[in-house]
Amino acid sequence: MGFDYYAILDIPRSASAIEIRLAYRKWAVRCHPKNDFHDPPEIPLPSISISHYWELLHEAFDVLSDPLRKRIYDVYGEEGLKSGVVTPTGFVKPYVFSNNCMKIYKDFFATYSPYGDLIDALTNPPPLCQNDASLVRSKAPDIEQYIDLELPEIYHGAIKKMKITREEFIDDAQVRTKIVEETLTVPIPAGTPSGTKIRFEGAGNCSPKTFPSDIVFEVRERTHERYRREGADLQVEVPISLKDAIVGFPLELIGVDGRRLAIQIVDVVRPGYVKSLKGEGLPVADGDEPLKRGDLHLTFSTSFPDFIPKNLRDKFRVLFDELYQETNNIQ
Repeated sequence: MGFDYYAILDIPRSASAIEIRLAYRKWAVRCHPKNDFHDPPEIPLPSISISHYWELLHEAFDVLSDPLRKRIYDVYGEEGLKSGVVTPTGFVKPYVFSNNCMKIYKDFFATYSPYGDLIDALTNPPPLCQNDASLVRSKAPDIEQYIDLELPEIYHGAIKKMKITREEFIDDAQVRTKIVEETLTVPIPAGTPSGTKIRFEGAGNCSPKTFPSDIVFEVRERTHERYRREGADLQVEVPISLKDAIVGFPLELIGVDGRRLAIQIVDVVRPGYVKSLKGEGLPVADGDEPLKRGDLHLTFSTSFPDFIPKNLRDKFRVLFDELYQETNNIQ
Protein backbone atom coordinates (compact mmCIF):
# COMPACT_ATOMS: atom_id res chain seq x y z
CA MET A 1 0.00 0.00 0.00
CA GLY A 2 2.73 2.49 0.97
CA PHE A 3 0.44 4.89 2.91
CA ASP A 4 0.64 6.04 6.54
CA TYR A 5 -2.48 4.83 8.39
CA TYR A 6 -2.37 7.85 10.70
CA ALA A 7 -2.12 10.24 7.75
CA ILE A 8 -5.10 8.53 6.13
CA LEU A 9 -7.22 9.31 9.21
CA ASP A 10 -5.58 12.75 9.55
CA ILE A 11 -4.57 12.13 13.17
CA PRO A 12 -1.25 12.17 15.07
CA ARG A 13 0.47 8.92 16.06
CA SER A 14 -0.36 9.76 19.69
CA ALA A 15 -4.11 9.65 18.99
CA SER A 16 -6.25 7.81 21.55
CA ALA A 17 -8.74 5.06 20.71
CA ILE A 18 -11.60 7.56 20.93
CA GLU A 19 -9.79 10.01 18.60
CA ILE A 20 -9.27 7.18 16.11
CA ARG A 21 -12.99 6.35 16.17
CA LEU A 22 -13.99 10.01 15.82
CA ALA A 23 -11.68 10.47 12.85
CA TYR A 24 -13.07 7.38 11.14
CA ARG A 25 -16.62 8.56 11.80
CA LYS A 26 -15.88 11.94 10.25
CA TRP A 27 -14.30 10.67 7.03
CA ALA A 28 -16.55 7.63 6.58
CA VAL A 29 -19.66 9.83 6.51
CA ARG A 30 -18.09 12.41 4.19
CA CYS A 31 -16.78 9.84 1.70
CA HIS A 32 -19.59 7.25 1.68
CA PRO A 33 -19.93 5.87 -1.90
CA LYS A 34 -23.67 6.55 -1.99
CA ASN A 35 -23.23 10.24 -1.32
CA ASP A 36 -24.04 12.54 -4.23
CA PHE A 37 -20.77 14.44 -4.54
CA HIS A 38 -21.90 17.71 -6.16
CA ASP A 39 -19.14 19.30 -4.12
CA PRO A 40 -16.54 16.57 -3.43
CA PRO A 41 -15.09 16.76 0.09
CA GLU A 42 -11.46 17.62 0.68
CA ILE A 43 -9.74 14.45 1.87
CA PRO A 44 -6.42 14.06 3.75
CA LEU A 45 -4.80 12.53 0.63
CA PRO A 46 -5.86 14.83 -2.24
CA SER A 47 -3.69 12.98 -4.77
CA ILE A 48 -6.00 9.93 -4.85
CA SER A 49 -9.64 9.43 -5.76
CA ILE A 50 -12.41 9.41 -3.15
CA SER A 51 -13.21 5.77 -3.96
CA HIS A 52 -9.59 4.80 -3.38
CA TYR A 53 -9.50 6.85 -0.18
CA TRP A 54 -12.68 5.07 1.01
CA GLU A 55 -10.84 1.72 0.81
CA LEU A 56 -7.69 3.04 2.49
CA LEU A 57 -9.76 4.66 5.24
CA HIS A 58 -11.30 1.33 6.21
CA GLU A 59 -8.00 -0.51 6.10
CA ALA A 60 -6.44 2.14 8.35
CA PHE A 61 -9.34 1.97 10.81
CA ASP A 62 -9.31 -1.85 10.74
CA VAL A 63 -5.67 -1.78 11.88
CA LEU A 64 -5.60 1.16 14.30
CA SER A 65 -8.84 0.21 16.09
CA ASP A 66 -7.41 -3.21 17.00
CA PRO A 67 -4.89 -2.96 19.92
CA LEU A 68 -2.69 -5.86 18.76
CA ARG A 69 -2.57 -4.78 15.11
CA LYS A 70 -1.92 -1.17 16.15
CA ARG A 71 0.92 -2.25 18.44
CA ILE A 72 2.55 -4.33 15.69
CA TYR A 73 2.13 -1.49 13.17
CA ASP A 74 3.57 1.10 15.59
CA VAL A 75 6.62 -1.07 16.34
CA TYR A 76 7.30 -2.93 13.07
CA GLY A 77 5.54 -0.77 10.49
CA GLU A 78 3.45 -1.89 7.55
CA GLU A 79 6.05 -4.43 6.44
CA GLY A 80 6.03 -6.23 9.79
CA LEU A 81 2.23 -6.08 9.99
CA LYS A 82 1.79 -7.64 6.55
CA SER A 83 4.70 -10.10 6.80
CA GLY A 84 3.99 -11.41 10.30
CA VAL A 85 6.13 -11.01 13.41
CA VAL A 86 7.51 -13.29 16.10
CA THR A 87 6.36 -12.42 19.64
CA PRO A 88 7.23 -14.03 23.00
CA THR A 89 4.09 -16.17 22.69
CA GLY A 90 4.59 -17.21 19.08
CA PHE A 91 4.22 -16.08 15.50
CA VAL A 92 1.52 -13.52 14.65
CA LYS A 93 0.20 -14.22 11.16
CA PRO A 94 0.46 -11.58 8.42
CA TYR A 95 -2.40 -9.09 8.32
CA VAL A 96 -4.59 -9.19 5.21
CA PHE A 97 -7.30 -6.57 4.74
CA SER A 98 -10.71 -8.08 3.97
CA ASN A 99 -11.69 -5.22 1.60
CA ASN A 100 -15.21 -5.47 3.06
CA CYS A 101 -15.53 -1.75 3.71
CA MET A 102 -19.32 -1.77 4.03
CA LYS A 103 -19.23 -4.43 6.77
CA ILE A 104 -16.81 -2.30 8.79
CA TYR A 105 -19.05 0.72 8.21
CA LYS A 106 -22.18 -1.18 9.29
CA ASP A 107 -20.46 -2.62 12.37
CA PHE A 108 -19.60 0.94 13.37
CA PHE A 109 -22.85 2.76 12.54
CA ALA A 110 -25.27 -0.24 12.72
CA THR A 111 -26.52 0.75 9.24
CA TYR A 112 -25.35 0.82 5.62
CA SER A 113 -26.88 4.28 5.16
CA PRO A 114 -24.58 7.22 4.29
CA TYR A 115 -26.48 9.12 7.00
CA GLY A 116 -25.17 6.89 9.78
CA ASP A 117 -24.17 9.85 11.92
CA LEU A 118 -27.67 11.33 11.67
CA ILE A 119 -29.29 8.02 12.62
CA ASP A 120 -26.95 7.76 15.60
CA ALA A 121 -27.90 11.27 16.70
CA LEU A 122 -31.62 10.43 16.47
CA THR A 123 -31.33 7.17 18.43
CA ASN A 124 -28.97 8.73 21.02
CA PRO A 125 -30.05 12.40 21.19
CA PRO A 126 -28.01 14.90 23.19
CA PRO A 127 -29.52 16.42 26.35
CA LEU A 128 -32.01 19.26 25.82
CA CYS A 129 -30.46 21.29 28.59
CA GLN A 130 -26.74 21.09 29.23
CA ASN A 131 -27.21 22.34 32.79
CA ASP A 132 -29.59 19.53 33.74
CA ALA A 133 -27.35 16.82 35.19
CA SER A 134 -30.16 14.25 35.02
CA LEU A 135 -30.23 14.54 31.22
CA VAL A 136 -26.49 14.33 30.60
CA ARG A 137 -25.40 10.99 29.17
CA SER A 138 -22.62 9.69 31.41
CA LYS A 139 -20.07 6.96 30.83
CA ALA A 140 -20.66 3.47 32.24
CA PRO A 141 -18.22 2.28 34.95
CA ASP A 142 -15.04 0.60 33.73
CA ILE A 143 -14.75 -3.18 33.55
CA GLU A 144 -11.58 -3.90 35.54
CA GLN A 145 -9.51 -7.08 35.61
CA TYR A 146 -6.02 -8.06 36.78
CA ILE A 147 -3.33 -9.68 34.62
CA ASP A 148 -0.90 -11.63 36.81
CA LEU A 149 2.55 -12.04 35.23
CA GLU A 150 5.61 -14.08 36.10
CA LEU A 151 8.93 -12.23 36.08
CA PRO A 152 10.13 -13.98 32.86
CA GLU A 153 6.95 -12.76 31.12
CA ILE A 154 7.75 -9.21 32.19
CA TYR A 155 11.33 -9.67 30.97
CA HIS A 156 10.33 -10.85 27.49
CA GLY A 157 6.96 -9.12 27.12
CA ALA A 158 3.79 -11.09 26.56
CA ILE A 159 0.54 -11.31 24.64
CA LYS A 160 -2.27 -12.49 26.92
CA LYS A 161 -5.69 -13.78 25.96
CA MET A 162 -8.17 -12.43 28.52
CA LYS A 163 -11.82 -13.47 28.81
CA ILE A 164 -14.31 -10.78 29.75
CA THR A 165 -18.08 -10.52 29.95
CA ARG A 166 -19.88 -7.38 28.90
CA GLU A 167 -23.24 -6.07 27.75
CA GLU A 168 -23.71 -5.29 24.06
CA PHE A 169 -26.63 -4.02 21.99
CA ILE A 170 -28.72 -6.54 20.07
CA ASP A 171 -30.84 -4.08 18.06
CA ASP A 172 -30.09 -1.26 15.64
CA ALA A 173 -31.94 1.22 17.86
CA GLN A 174 -29.45 0.46 20.66
CA VAL A 175 -32.12 -0.13 23.28
CA ARG A 176 -31.90 -3.83 24.15
CA THR A 177 -28.72 -5.52 25.39
CA LYS A 178 -27.44 -8.99 26.15
CA ILE A 179 -24.46 -10.34 28.09
CA VAL A 180 -21.69 -11.77 25.91
CA GLU A 181 -18.34 -13.38 26.67
CA GLU A 182 -15.35 -12.31 24.61
CA THR A 183 -11.62 -12.96 24.51
CA LEU A 184 -9.41 -9.89 24.14
CA THR A 185 -5.80 -9.95 23.01
CA VAL A 186 -3.73 -7.80 25.38
CA PRO A 187 -0.17 -6.92 24.27
CA ILE A 188 2.18 -6.30 27.21
CA PRO A 189 5.53 -4.66 26.33
CA ALA A 190 8.73 -5.99 27.88
CA GLY A 191 9.58 -4.33 31.20
CA THR A 192 6.03 -3.18 31.93
CA PRO A 193 5.90 -2.00 35.58
CA SER A 194 3.53 -3.64 38.04
CA GLY A 195 0.42 -1.50 38.40
CA THR A 196 0.38 -0.45 34.74
CA LYS A 197 -3.17 -0.13 33.38
CA ILE A 198 -3.93 -1.14 29.79
CA ARG A 199 -7.16 0.46 28.63
CA PHE A 200 -9.52 -0.56 25.80
CA GLU A 201 -11.54 2.62 25.36
CA GLY A 202 -15.24 2.21 24.63
CA ALA A 203 -15.00 -1.59 24.45
CA GLY A 204 -16.97 -2.35 27.64
CA ASN A 205 -20.62 -2.39 28.67
CA CYS A 206 -23.24 -0.74 26.45
CA SER A 207 -26.43 0.86 27.73
CA PRO A 208 -29.07 3.17 26.20
CA LYS A 209 -28.49 5.67 29.01
CA THR A 210 -24.69 5.73 29.07
CA PHE A 211 -21.69 5.87 26.79
CA PRO A 212 -19.84 2.52 26.44
CA SER A 213 -17.47 1.85 29.29
CA ASP A 214 -13.76 1.07 29.02
CA ILE A 215 -12.15 -2.28 29.73
CA VAL A 216 -9.09 -1.87 31.96
CA PHE A 217 -6.46 -4.54 32.66
CA GLU A 218 -4.02 -3.89 35.51
CA VAL A 219 -0.67 -5.67 35.46
CA ARG A 220 0.35 -7.43 38.68
CA GLU A 221 3.74 -9.05 39.18
CA ARG A 222 3.92 -12.45 40.88
CA THR A 223 6.66 -12.90 43.49
CA HIS A 224 9.71 -14.67 42.07
CA GLU A 225 11.39 -17.38 44.11
CA ARG A 226 14.80 -15.76 43.82
CA TYR A 227 14.79 -12.34 42.17
CA ARG A 228 13.23 -9.16 43.50
CA ARG A 229 12.38 -6.28 41.20
CA GLU A 230 13.12 -2.60 41.79
CA GLY A 231 12.10 -0.67 38.69
CA ALA A 232 14.20 -2.07 35.85
CA ASP A 233 16.83 -3.41 38.28
CA LEU A 234 16.85 -6.89 39.82
CA GLN A 235 18.05 -7.80 43.30
CA VAL A 236 19.20 -11.25 44.43
CA GLU A 237 20.64 -12.39 47.76
CA VAL A 238 23.36 -15.06 47.63
CA PRO A 239 24.19 -17.14 50.75
CA ILE A 240 27.96 -17.76 51.14
CA SER A 241 30.36 -19.25 53.66
CA LEU A 242 32.90 -17.31 55.72
CA LYS A 243 35.64 -18.89 53.63
CA ASP A 244 34.07 -17.65 50.40
CA ALA A 245 33.63 -14.18 51.85
CA ILE A 246 37.36 -13.97 52.59
CA VAL A 247 39.10 -15.77 49.71
CA GLY A 248 36.57 -15.30 46.88
CA PHE A 249 34.70 -17.89 44.86
CA PRO A 250 33.13 -18.64 41.46
CA LEU A 251 29.36 -18.20 41.23
CA GLU A 252 26.85 -19.33 38.64
CA LEU A 253 23.33 -17.90 38.42
CA ILE A 254 20.42 -18.68 36.12
CA GLY A 255 19.13 -15.35 34.84
CA VAL A 256 15.47 -14.44 34.48
CA ASP A 257 15.83 -15.12 30.75
CA GLY A 258 17.22 -18.62 31.40
CA ARG A 259 20.86 -17.79 30.56
CA ARG A 260 23.68 -19.04 32.78
CA LEU A 261 25.68 -16.18 34.28
CA ALA A 262 29.25 -17.07 35.31
CA ILE A 263 30.57 -14.64 37.91
CA GLN A 264 33.93 -14.59 39.69
CA ILE A 265 33.97 -12.88 43.10
CA VAL A 266 37.55 -11.76 43.85
CA ASP A 267 36.81 -9.02 46.38
CA VAL A 268 36.52 -9.56 50.11
CA VAL A 269 32.78 -9.69 50.76
CA ARG A 270 32.35 -7.17 53.56
CA PRO A 271 29.01 -6.29 55.21
CA GLY A 272 27.07 -4.16 52.73
CA TYR A 273 29.13 -5.34 49.74
CA VAL A 274 27.17 -5.33 46.44
CA LYS A 275 28.24 -6.85 43.14
CA SER A 276 26.46 -5.18 40.20
CA LEU A 277 26.16 -6.61 36.69
CA LYS A 278 25.38 -3.91 34.14
CA GLY A 279 22.57 -4.61 31.69
CA GLU A 280 21.46 -7.87 33.31
CA GLY A 281 18.21 -6.46 34.67
CA LEU A 282 14.82 -5.95 33.01
CA PRO A 283 14.14 -3.97 29.82
CA VAL A 284 13.45 -0.30 30.52
CA ALA A 285 9.77 0.22 29.67
CA ASP A 286 9.15 3.05 27.17
CA GLY A 287 12.79 4.04 27.27
CA ASP A 288 14.48 6.15 24.60
CA GLU A 289 16.83 3.23 23.89
CA PRO A 290 14.82 0.11 22.93
CA LEU A 291 17.56 -2.33 24.05
CA LYS A 292 18.40 -0.56 27.33
CA ARG A 293 18.14 -2.75 30.42
CA GLY A 294 18.51 -2.27 34.13
CA ASP A 295 21.21 -3.88 36.29
CA LEU A 296 21.41 -7.02 38.41
CA HIS A 297 22.59 -6.37 41.98
CA LEU A 298 23.97 -9.21 44.11
CA THR A 299 24.02 -8.94 47.89
CA PHE A 300 25.48 -11.61 50.15
CA SER A 301 24.54 -13.22 53.45
CA THR A 302 27.58 -14.78 55.14
CA SER A 303 27.15 -17.80 57.40
CA PHE A 304 29.47 -18.06 60.42
CA PRO A 305 30.39 -21.25 62.27
CA ASP A 306 28.60 -21.80 65.57
CA PHE A 307 31.76 -23.11 67.27
CA ILE A 308 35.53 -22.93 66.66
CA PRO A 309 37.85 -25.32 68.58
CA LYS A 310 40.64 -23.68 70.62
CA ASN A 311 43.48 -25.02 68.46
CA LEU A 312 41.86 -23.56 65.34
CA ARG A 313 41.27 -20.26 67.11
CA ASP A 314 44.98 -19.99 67.77
CA LYS A 315 45.71 -20.71 64.10
CA PHE A 316 43.16 -18.13 63.00
CA ARG A 317 44.67 -15.59 65.37
CA VAL A 318 48.13 -16.07 63.90
CA LEU A 319 46.76 -16.05 60.35
CA PHE A 320 44.84 -12.81 60.84
CA ASP A 321 47.80 -11.14 62.54
CA GLU A 322 49.87 -11.96 59.45
CA LEU A 323 47.06 -10.75 57.18
CA TYR A 324 46.72 -7.38 58.89
CA GLN A 325 50.50 -6.93 59.01
CA GLU A 326 50.76 -7.67 55.27
CA THR A 327 47.89 -5.29 54.55
CA ASN A 328 49.54 -2.50 56.53
CA ASN A 329 52.83 -3.05 54.69
CA ILE A 330 51.06 -2.71 51.32
CA GLN A 331 49.39 0.52 52.41
